[in-house]
Amino acid sequence: MRSIALLVTRLLAAAISTAATVAAGSSSCPLTYADALQGARAALRHARAASKGGDSGWTRLMVELPLLPPGGALTNRIRPDSDALWPGGVTQRHRVAMRPLAEELLAGFGATFLGTIDVGQMGVWSAPSAELTAVGFVADLSFSAFARLARGEYGGAPTRARHTLLLLNPRLSAAANIGQPWERALRREAA
Repeated sequence: MRSIALLVTRLLAAAISTAATVAAGSSSCPLTYADALQGARAALRHARAASKGGDSGWTRLMVELPLLPPGGALTNRIRPDSDALWPGGVTQRHRVAMRPLAEELLAGFGATFLGTIDVGQMGVWSAPSAELTAVGFVADLSFSAFARLARGEYGGAPTRARHTLLLLNPRLSAAANIGQPWERALRREAA
């Protein structure tokens, strides 16, 4: 079983590598939400191709997407997230912003939305034929549910060596902040 610390380290390394790949292949910053999705999809396809080529460092990835504001369209210019109002909190951000973006990003992979874990904020998408699981909004305090998913407690797919685990807009800071204060074992595992 992989440790959570290794998983987070690999996710961070993959995110940096993915960002560099996108930057190298693109001459400008994305202007619209659709542009951002196109760049993220290209990076995801590159990572999947590298993984299929035998480079196992491309199976744990993170992507940061600009959040679509309520009533926004993919063709709108990207706006700072602080301009959007989220009276429904993270549940609304998942439903209104993350879910449409994730489904557009994963189009072509045969992904289906499985539901949410941890009080409706962490959405989970699965594409069994593409060996891909995507999870949105993994955060320090809700990390326990993600750790269970990564360990295979919701199904064995994420534990397979060639399976891609993609975090969408994670909010992770440091191992010392993982989980609730009383979850000392989880924090040790994340260290």
